[in-house]
Formats: sequence, C-alpha cells, structure tokens
Amino acid sequence: VRDAMRDETELVWVETPTNPLMNVNDIGALADIAHEGDALCAVDNTFATPYLQRPLEHGADIVSQSLTKYLGGHSDTIGGALIVD
Repeated sequence: VRDAMRDETELVWVETPTNPLMNVNDIGALADIAHEGDALCAVDNTFATPYLQRPLEHGADIVSQSLTKYLGGHSDTIGGALIVD
C-alpha cells in the first residue's frame, strides 16, 4: 500500500476481513500509511460487525457498516451507516 500511495491519494479503503477470502488486514498499519500520506483511512466493517472489530480504535477515520446484513438480522431491512472520528 505504501508503494501505491501518490501525492493525490486522499483515501485508503480497507475491507477486513475480506469477503469471500477472509483475508485480515492490519488496520493500524494501513491507517498509519494513509496518515503519513495525508490521506484518510476508511474501513468497510460489514463482515466483522462492530461487535467483533472496532476500526476507529485502530486509527481508522471512517467506518462503513451495512445494517441490512448482520445487524438487520433477516435482510428484511435496508440500511447502512458511516461512523466518523
């Protein structure tokens, strides 16, 4: 990721764990790289849910969460949330 950063990079987007491969990324390390380049770090936290993972505590600036899937329970609602620090 550090090698991919450019002067115009404004956001580093992270999905962890990834779907469908379940790769886990180090949120803190990626947030540090983003911040070194004056970019924000955003984490799609849908798969882990806020119960299992709290990206803001690891340096993320923005967290996205689908409320339709796990938090909705039955996929009978449509919703989403952005949590910012």
